[in-house]
Amino acid sequence: MSLKHSCALLAALAVGACSVTPQRGELAPELPAGFDAAGTATAPALWWTAFSDPQLDALTLQALAANPGLQVIEARLRAARAGTRAAAAGLWPSVSASASRTEGFDGGRDNDSSSAGLAASYEVDLWGRVRARRESAALSAQATAEELQAAQISLSANVASLWFRIGTTRRRLELIEQDRARYARILSLVEQRFRNGQTQASEVLRQRQLLESTQALAASTRADLGVQRHALDELLGEPAGRAAYAGAAARDLPPVPATGVPAGVVNRRPDVRQSWSQLLAADRDVAAAIANRFPQLGLDLTYSSTDAGVAELFDDWIGSLVGSVALPLIDGGARRAEVERTRAVLDQRVAAYRQTVLAAFREIQDALLQDRQQDERVTSLTEQLRLSDASVERLVTQLRNGQVEYPSLLEAQVSNSALRRDLLTARQQQAEFRIALYRALAGPLPAAPTSVREPA
Repeated sequence: MSLKHSCALLAALAVGACSVTPQRGELAPELPAGFDAAGTATAPALWWTAFSDPQLDALTLQALAANPGLQVIEARLRAARAGTRAAAAGLWPSVSASASRTEGFDGGRDNDSSSAGLAASYEVDLWGRVRARRESAALSAQATAEELQAAQISLSANVASLWFRIGTTRRRLELIEQDRARYARILSLVEQRFRNGQTQASEVLRQRQLLESTQALAASTRADLGVQRHALDELLGEPAGRAAYAGAAARDLPPVPATGVPAGVVNRRPDVRQSWSQLLAADRDVAAAIANRFPQLGLDLTYSSTDAGVAELFDDWIGSLVGSVALPLIDGGARRAEVERTRAVLDQRVAAYRQTVLAAFREIQDALLQDRQQDERVTSLTEQLRLSDASVERLVTQLRNGQVEYPSLLEAQVSNSALRRDLLTARQQQAEFRIALYRALAGPLPAAPTSVREPA
């Protein structure tokens, strides 16, 4: 074969060994030009600061610094970065030194010898196999870094949700005490009417039963409060029961944040960026598997000296440079199967990336819809409670004047208490939906506390 044909063949092999890096625009599903709804406020980079709660800020930073779940991902990130450096080492020659000293005896005479040597080996990366593996390792480490960012955002959202749940549960205990006080006042009125012969004993008993029901409700609510506090302790990396957090009332929420263009918002999310990095890493794995089917060129350099005396050891050196080509001939189809496997993994990553983009877009759409509908629900419940308060007050007056029967007041009391709890729960859900919206729109956290640092 002529030199010209040999060069042409090598060029064809080199092109065939490369995997074409995919373009995001070609693989991402087409998204609409805008979301169904949007706010106008600019969300801060540390999204939870929009709630203007210094205690929540402090607890979130503590969780980001001390949560064991994050520390697991941080350790994996350090391992991935070390793996990247190990993969990059293949682009450099491997050099080793050796030295030996032998002392022998021959008929009473010393027969000593000394030797020293240097050896270097280097694989010429003709088809980009080593570079592809280095790039794959770097992209995998980047995917782990994005996973850490996504976990930090999820953790901060969980801390915020628990903070408002704790505040809501404390407020529910206060409502139970208020209900108990109202039920007691009405019980006094019913007992007075019973003594005056204006009502039956069964009505007194029913009002006493309603009053007693607050005890059981308070007990279960206190248990809920303790469980929520324990869950927050765990997120903060503390033993359960360490602190009695006060929480915050789910009112005066920050405004709905501006969404921006769907494609831009979705692509800046860490989970989407993680999926894209994993896709690119799979692409480089395909390139490495293809290149592994072609000949590998190695260079070995040795430089040594041997002498009977240590003094003259470094006076006479012998060097050699050996080039070798390793061409896989029969491997039972292992290399071909590896190419097929890596291509199948790449197809999986492409589908997973599209799924992640669609899920991210749906999450934002859902958060916007739920947030808007919850606003309407809170408004409606607030008006219902206003009307119920007026109804109970009027029924108490009418019962005192003998103008209405007790069952009407009993029904109104139960309905009024249920409305108060429903409104409190609705406001908590409103805070949860607002948190979910900020979380869905959040990008990488700037200067987020983490123990992961690049090695010096």
